[in-house]
Amino acid sequence: AYSPFTTWVQIVKDWMKTKGDTGKRKTFVNTTLGETWEAKIGERPDAEVMAERKEHYSAPVPDRVAYLTAGIDSQLERYEMRVWGWGPGEESWLIDRQIIMGRHDDEQTLLRVDESINKTYTRRNGAEMSISRICWDIGGIDPTIVYERSKKHGLFRVIPIKGASVYGKPVASMPRKRNKNGVYLTEIGTDTAKEQIYNRFTLTPEGDEPLPGAVHFPNNPDIFDLTEAQQLTAEEQVEKWVDGRKKILWDSKK
Repeated sequence: AYSPFTTWVQIVKDWMKTKGDTGKRKTFVNTTLGETWEAKIGERPDAEVMAERKEHYSAPVPDRVAYLTAGIDSQLERYEMRVWGWGPGEESWLIDRQIIMGRHDDEQTLLRVDESINKTYTRRNGAEMSISRICWDIGGIDPTIVYERSKKHGLFRVIPIKGASVYGKPVASMPRKRNKNGVYLTEIGTDTAKEQIYNRFTLTPEGDEPLPGAVHFPNNPDIFDLTEAQQLTAEEQVEKWVDGRKKILWDSKK
């Protein structure tokens, strides 16, 4: 049953506040409604619809952006980097996409990654913005490569990350202390993060009105196109039996 001392008006207000945030919505269902949250299996954003949501930015960095972050995905023959701008209510804008080709352990490749990390982006008033924080995935490569870059660019600026092996972890669990390699290796609750991101992809901005949690994409094929939208929505939740138990896992589309 729902919370007995809460008015329906307050319940509706609380529900609206959860829009775009799966974690808050889970808490609302479990506590306010007194029901068990059930994940919706197999639902995912439509890549073709997302690809049509391109917007004209007033500048490389839109006006409401206050902070830039980036994520680096590690592959044996390349690094892929996306830069995101963030505004109030965690509204976000895709700012840049860079593909750095070359062997992951080649110093020349890594020097080009350094250049991408230190690249600045221009606001409409001409001010230059740097990327404040970068999360760099260590999966699939020698992690010491990322550790050394974290030390080079700043331990709190370049954060080595790895996906959690357990379902239901927080989006990010940054340690209070450095590991034996001298860096802040941070565990990412990939399933939790993907649920939240997919939920936010479904929010549709109206004109230039702020919409907390909404995700914006630029009308620039070098940064965002159908292929990019398909990559952003490349996985879906499926039910699988693991060690005799039914689990909800993320799997690539067939």
